[in-house]
Amino acid sequence: DCEGNCLIDIDCAGECGGDTIVDECGECDGDGSTCDYQTFVMLTENGDVLYESAQDIYGFQFNVTGPSLNGASGGAADNNGFSVSVGTDTVLGFSFTGSFIPSGSGTLLSLSFNGDGEACLTDLIISGPGGSVIVGDIGDGTSPGDTSDDCTTLAPCTMGDLDGDGLVNVMD
Repeated sequence: DCEGNCLIDIDCAGECGGDTIVDECGECDGDGSTCDYQTFVMLTENGDVLYESAQDIYGFQFNVTGPSLNGASGGAADNNGFSVSVGTDTVLGFSFTGSFIPSGSGTLLSLSFNGDGEACLTDLIISGPGGSVIVGDIGDGTSPGDTSDDCTTLAPCTMGDLDGDGLVNVMD
């Protein structure tokens, strides 16, 4: 107004009407590169998605490239009542009841694929309470904040002697 009072929002830099925001690491006008890790996920050759998280996980989403996804099940997601949906190349998990995956480490869930080859996790999103952003890293935990990808060559899925002919069947 005419007296110098700001009648609209002040951004994190203190500018009246500015558009500078706080990044996911809590830095004003940050680029997300100063975050300490909070959650890592990694794909193993047998299709398990492993996690290590310093915070409780209330939801997750990531994309998968490579062989087409057939499904996702088990792990901490299942143990904690998460609903998990699998699309053509996207995995989404959350709870309708507000339950969460406690901080710690283990198998988040297991993915099944149609075929084998190189599969990659990309575009990780991890949510905390109330939909808050948890800084995630895809891979082995050596690059906090890296959400580019983690590629793993899947081992052929050995299924046992399914047809009783004495030979072990392998899913293509």
